[in-house]
Amino acid sequence: MRTPGCAACGGEMKRNGTTSAGRTRWRCKDPGCGSSASRSYDTRARDLRCGLDWLFSKSSQAEHRLPARTLRRRCELMWGLWPPVPLVDEVHRVVHVDGIHLHRDAVVLIAVAGGHVVGWHVARGERSAAWRCLMARIAPPDVLVCDGGGGMLKAAKEAWPGTRIQRCLFHVQANIFELTGARPRLEAGRRLRAIAVALPRVRDAAAAADWLASYNQWEQDFAGFLDEKSEYSDGSVNDMHQRLVRARRMIRRRIREGQLFTFLDEGLEAGGPVPSTNNLIESWNARLRDMLRRHRGLRLIRRLKAICWWCHQHTERPETDAWLAANAITDQQLENLYRKAWERSPQGMHETFGIPMRYGTGIDWNDFHTRVEWPSND
Repeated sequence: MRTPGCAACGGEMKRNGTTSAGRTRWRCKDPGCGSSASRSYDTRARDLRCGLDWLFSKSSQAEHRLPARTLRRRCELMWGLWPPVPLVDEVHRVVHVDGIHLHRDAVVLIAVAGGHVVGWHVARGERSAAWRCLMARIAPPDVLVCDGGGGMLKAAKEAWPGTRIQRCLFHVQANIFELTGARPRLEAGRRLRAIAVALPRVRDAAAAADWLASYNQWEQDFAGFLDEKSEYSDGSVNDMHQRLVRARRMIRRRIREGQLFTFLDEGLEAGGPVPSTNNLIESWNARLRDMLRRHRGLRLIRRLKAICWWCHQHTERPETDAWLAANAITDQQLENLYRKAWERSPQGMHETFGIPMRYGTGIDWNDFHTRVEWPSND
């Protein structure tokens, strides 16, 4: 620890106990001066690093080297901050995106490229507006690998119009398995399941052509079978084999979109191979779920922050602990911004409905109270 100099005479100072607030008191060694001063030390960076190290570790509070009460006190800073989302202007060749759901109305959308996280966004669902918020901070890549949710594709078409889409073949396979079942009883179901098993094994254009030919043969062999109808007692008519008909409709749509075998496009091979699955980000999601499982019991807002902190620390160039402790946005700052945005909404809306619900609150005052005076029975 560096000894401070006396501000009055410039002499050397020595320790002289502590103040009631716990700060170190210093007193000038010159008896003719006798001035004193106190110094406080900023331990926020240390506390933030302590909290992050515990969050990413496998230790519970009871297994940590620090007493549980001390650990909770040092983690308060981490739970009170939101890490900044980077603005990525570097053009990546391939970006993987996926969402990790924590609640019926809480999801964190994550983008990964080049072996590190390039963006994340906390939302209530995987709607196109939420995906656009994520994509708006990332330069459009050459290829987007995704599971193909409707909101995601709509947002990519608007935010990244020149980006090619590669559907994750494992997700397409899983969608087919969901309709055929694990052990199909019918011959049509067994053959379609075998075709789905071969889909992720496609590695070149010849294998893709063979897979398409096998699927077309399946449609021809079972065309009459799939067109069979059932007539019900109320006179309505529907497909007899509804799940297989749905599978046929879904596969036709995937082939028509032209996003199954984007990774085989000769124009993309010059920059290196393009993955055909979303396994990269799925493995990262597994690590996130392991972290939440090790620290189970966290309330929703802290689970959201835990994922945000994990994403921030796995970016290419995360900010230092000291910078984060001084500049990361706090809960109070976020609340003030939220309130100002609501007050700038059309006049009268906030006066009528109040501040919108936050995460963790599920009761709306207007659901239980009404300004309408109900007529009396008297």
